[in-house]
Amino acid sequence: MSLQNAGKSSPTDASTWTAAGDEFVLLDAVQPPARIELARERMLLSRLYLGLIRSINDDYGAEFVKQNDSATFRTIGIYLFLRTAMCSPVRASTVAQALKLPRATVLRRLEDMIKQGYVERIGNAYRVTDKVNIPDLQQRLQQRIDMILATARALAELRDAAGSAH
Repeated sequence: MSLQNAGKSSPTDASTWTAAGDEFVLLDAVQPPARIELARERMLLSRLYLGLIRSINDDYGAEFVKQNDSATFRTIGIYLFLRTAMCSPVRASTVAQALKLPRATVLRRLEDMIKQGYVERIGNAYRVTDKVNIPDLQQRLQQRIDMILATARALAELRDAAGSAH
């Protein structure tokens, strides 16, 4: 695959990103500006980050993402999910330290999540509720896995192409 075709190596890869929306499909003719180092690699990673964030928005709906500071809101939610899945409810101060966020911000977002039913408080700790179990979860997770694999393949091909150019 040429550098121009990175991210479009197979029908599976193309359908993965087409499903995410036209703005996520890389165009063969587009060449990133030469002034941006590792632009193609960073473009692929940016597309992956945005695709994953968008898929979370799609999963949980407008109520979940209507927050003014929704990136922080989602980050805290993802961290709480991780800790809950590890059977380790977490205190607000630990969340703040781990994510390098002000504790007051973390507390506000946790209260918002409690009001929406995504989080519950257990003593001084927090964990996600069963509301995170959404319909079509296996299909949604597979779409994310496909995004990650397609990006990894394209990045590996860029690395290989750069290595053979030297």
